[in-house]
Amino acid sequence: MGTERIQGIIFDLDGTLYQMKFLKTRMTFRLLNSVTFLRRLFSARIAVRQLQFENRQALLDCFYEELARRCKKSPAQAKSWYENDFYNAFVRVLRQARPRTGLDSLLGNLREKGIKLAVVSDFSHVRERLEALQIDTGYFDILKCSEEYGVLKPAPEPFLSVARLWNLAPASVLVVGDREDTDGEGARRAGMPFLGITDKLNSHADFYSWNDALIRIETITNCGVNV
Repeated sequence: MGTERIQGIIFDLDGTLYQMKFLKTRMTFRLLNSVTFLRRLFSARIAVRQLQFENRQALLDCFYEELARRCKKSPAQAKSWYENDFYNAFVRVLRQARPRTGLDSLLGNLREKGIKLAVVSDFSHVRERLEALQIDTGYFDILKCSEEYGVLKPAPEPFLSVARLWNLAPASVLVVGDREDTDGEGARRAGMPFLGITDKLNSHADFYSWNDALIRIETITNCGVNV
């Protein structure tokens, strides 16, 4: 990490603010009638991940075409499934999950210190998903989906946009996420420090267990401690 004092933190959502076993299995049960779409969802997202589009609609149009091609369906069918069936199931499944232990206290303490907070997720319906998890959205200054910028992580624009809205230098904004290839790489491209969350044994220097991450975040935001 760098030498700037942290004044803002951008959190990823899925896999970071909550942990849920068998998430994909639960989603499969919810979407049994359209499981082919679900199985091809992530490969279609990967196909557009390294591309940059003019806006969200252009990105989604390309994604729908990719998903439809893989499922031998029409783009209109892919769009309807993604915007309706997928997100309806996603929100419903998250109602069965719970936030990370100590998250509420962490967010409250950070707010008391004057640290700005945001959530940037690759998937939309951020507010609805946080509410399904019973995470108080009032803790956050900004809730964003990377799709809004015509990109997916690790494109830096979503992170840099948050820093601009806060009028903060990128180096003073910490990114917290669970994936090296999206959250970590996106943070580096944006010139921001990164702290990784892992539920597995991981030797990567920037990744910590959730309990260790709580301590680390509290430490680097205390009394002007630099990262």
